[in-house]
Amino acid sequence: MHGARLKAPFDSFKLMIFLDIRTSYFFAFVSHGLLAIVVASFWRSGRSERGFAWWIFDGVQLSLASLLLLCIGTLPPWLILTSSNLLIFANLPTIETALRAFFREPAWPGLSARWAVAMLIFAAWVMAMEGGWTYAQRVIGFSAAFLIQLGLLLAYVVNLRGSGNRLAKGLLLTAIFLVGTAVVVRMGYVLRHMDAMRSATDDWLLPLLTFAAIFAAFLRTCCALLLMHSRVEQHLRAAHRDIERRANYDQQTGVMSRAYFEVQAQGMLDKATPGQKPTALLLLDVDHFKSVNDTFGHLVGDDLLGKLGQVLRQNARSHDLVGRLGGDEFVMLLRDVSGAAAIEFAERIIVQTSGILMPDGRSVSLSVGICSAVPGQAFAMIYRLADAALYSAKQAGRGRVAAHDPFHLSRAGAPQRADASATLDL
Repeated sequence: MHGARLKAPFDSFKLMIFLDIRTSYFFAFVSHGLLAIVVASFWRSGRSERGFAWWIFDGVQLSLASLLLLCIGTLPPWLILTSSNLLIFANLPTIETALRAFFREPAWPGLSARWAVAMLIFAAWVMAMEGGWTYAQRVIGFSAAFLIQLGLLLAYVVNLRGSGNRLAKGLLLTAIFLVGTAVVVRMGYVLRHMDAMRSATDDWLLPLLTFAAIFAAFLRTCCALLLMHSRVEQHLRAAHRDIERRANYDQQTGVMSRAYFEVQAQGMLDKATPGQKPTALLLLDVDHFKSVNDTFGHLVGDDLLGKLGQVLRQNARSHDLVGRLGGDEFVMLLRDVSGAAAIEFAERIIVQTSGILMPDGRSVSLSVGICSAVPGQAFAMIYRLADAALYSAKQAGRGRVAAHDPFHLSRAGAPQRADASATLDL
């Protein structure tokens, strides 16, 4: 009678532990499933991101494993244990596969070794179960094998590089440390109670390991969403730079657009100091460009403008500005140059432009108007003066340089073309 009284509370306690285990399995099933759904909902709008299908599979694996463990007493034990442990052993390689796919790293042969280890560990566990190992012995074997896999994942995560991945890396390391600690603690507890550990109802720390796995999965999901956010942010920055480039640069010639050039030019003029050399503005115009379009078509005209833009960009220094005002009219702002040096520069541009040949073999002719500017002078004012100089060059016969030079530094005469660069056929 006395033994029956003691047995009743003990049975009730065992039932409570068993219910706690089932509760932890149910919570794991729901939690892992919901985390997989969260990642899937974010991934659905951007399926070009590689690796996120594996993140979803990570949650699905653990959710299915928990569901199988919930079915103890309903399905054959060998089916439950084999299937659930297969999913658990395959989980860590899945996580590494997700990371490698996201970072576009070569998956093989390094990843094949991870999956091979997982399969060997699972095969060894099946043999142990078939060999009649006790519950405690299977727990020790499972824990040791899982720690090996965890160590392989840890080695990969530790070697992740990139300043933008620090928080994600920290979350993954925390998840690994959390699960590893729970496995070691449970393993130590089982080793101390090998004889008393008969089944999961005696394994008091099994719910602890289950909840540690849930929290680790939460950290991994945060990591996945963080990586997705960082990748989306990179795409947005790249798209913003592309939009900015398209708005600020002429796509046909590769030089600045008119609006962007005017803003940059005025900024350069405002920053100029009284002690430095003058700034020179060059207006460049292709002679008889309309006849080129009329005779050879707009494709030839566009090709001509593209090659002219290439010549201008190749001759400009890093601190000079090159822009297209519209049509066949280009503009350059040269910093720290004398009027004579600006004229020599313009003559060199004319010589190199003459190397661009039209379909009938004629060279492209270019007229240039120059105006020197003093620090703080308004861009609109020097533009009008350079435009007047360009008109003078056109009136004087085209294919030459004319300068509005208050310092009287210009040189008369058309440029020599003997040192023209290699021709660019249109």
